[in-house]
Amino acid sequence: MNMKFIIIFFFIFLFSCTKKEECIIIEDKYESNGSFYFYFLNNTINNNNSLDVDPLGTGKVSKEIYDSYKIGEKYCF
Repeated sequence: MNMKFIIIFFFIFLFSCTKKEECIIIEDKYESNGSFYFYFLNNTINNNNSLDVDPLGTGKVSKEIYDSYKIGEKYCF
């Protein structure tokens, strides 16, 4: 029984560590009311020619991360 527990624990640990990392290129940075944001090209837009679609996505980050990256740099999360 102890060996089964070890094997199960190993597989849970193995699969929990396989998170896919995503990366963006920072197109712009913005601070508003103490919140910090990166603007990046939105890759989830389908090939829809609608004028309503904003090509930039945004992501809220901490002040430390905001200060650590410059526009044009790659940020992975």
